[in-house]
Amino acid sequence: MPTPKPLSTTKVATFCHVSHAAVCNWVKSGKLTAYRTPGGQYRIEPHVLLDFMKRHGMPIPEEFSPRQAKRIVVVDDEVEILDLVKRGLGKTGAGYDVEVAADGYTAGRLVHSLAPNLVLLDIRMPGIDGIAVCRNIKTDPATAKTRIVVVSAYATDENVRKLRELGVEDFLEKPFDVTTLMLKVKSVIGEP
Repeated sequence: MPTPKPLSTTKVATFCHVSHAAVCNWVKSGKLTAYRTPGGQYRIEPHVLLDFMKRHGMPIPEEFSPRQAKRIVVVDDEVEILDLVKRGLGKTGAGYDVEVAADGYTAGRLVHSLAPNLVLLDIRMPGIDGIAVCRNIKTDPATAKTRIVVVSAYATDENVRKLRELGVEDFLEKPFDVTTLMLKVKSVIGEP
């Protein structure tokens, strides 16, 4: 998910329906936290402004309210699959924030740092396989509630049984099309 850009005092003034001078006074008096650019301009982080507006009972403009997009981590060692899924789920209008991992180690790191709503997980990968990744996610109290859909050409009865026991929500067999994937994602975590 892209990090929101810091706001200029002019933009903050627009959101707060006050003058540019009023925003500068808030900053100078310590009421609103800001930093200076190398050029000497004040910049305010969006989350700081949001807290400030809430504390002072200001209405939050609709265009400023953060929309919490649902996050998905896609784990597959095939670059083509990662690209296909990222394009399909992350495209304008789909609305999901999609991050990708080509191995189990990176997947674990992303799951811990992003707290995704869903992990789309391949079974066969070099190093840490999908079953081990699933086990690590589901047995860690910090990530145990993460929903997982296995996307694999190797959904054998034995693998399905192991993964179901670990708490996998669903399975999607490769090859698949983006429409089927989108329907599966929506059935597990809902609309973006």
